[in-house]
Amino acid sequence: MATALVNLAAPLAEAAKGLIEEFHSSPEQKADQLAKIAAAQAQVEQAANDYNAKLNDIAGQNIRADDATGDKFTQHARPWFMYLVELVMAFNYIVIPTIQAATGKALAPMVLPTDLLTLFGVCITGYVFNRTAEKISALPGDSQINVLGVKVGNKS
Repeated sequence: MATALVNLAAPLAEAAKGLIEEFHSSPEQKADQLAKIAAAQAQVEQAANDYNAKLNDIAGQNIRADDATGDKFTQHARPWFMYLVELVMAFNYIVIPTIQAATGKALAPMVLPTDLLTLFGVCITGYVFNRTAEKISALPGDSQINVLGVKVGNKS
């Protein structure tokens, strides 16, 4: 939604700039009006960035809340999702070809939706990055990772 707002604001600002150039006003008034449009456009972009940051914060709070519960199913739901997808992939690419080679019969693999595989890829990427960050943080000395200006890790 925030990106859509930015995508909508940019053409509107360009149209307004074009209209301002058409008016017969002094160069100072035109410059002032163009500066106001640029400031409004910057405010829209800042609001979109703030919105995305709040969404990320809410998602992080949800993950921490899931982890803080005593319910083992809730705490292990994400890893079990990944284990299940890995099991289906192993079945499709290891078990089925082995059975086909041994028996000569054609078997149909389990079909996973593309969105599910995309979600799986995002989950695996998150776990790999976090595990790498943990390993780097455990190193002696200045063991930090700089991600978009945010330092992750410890500084000894």
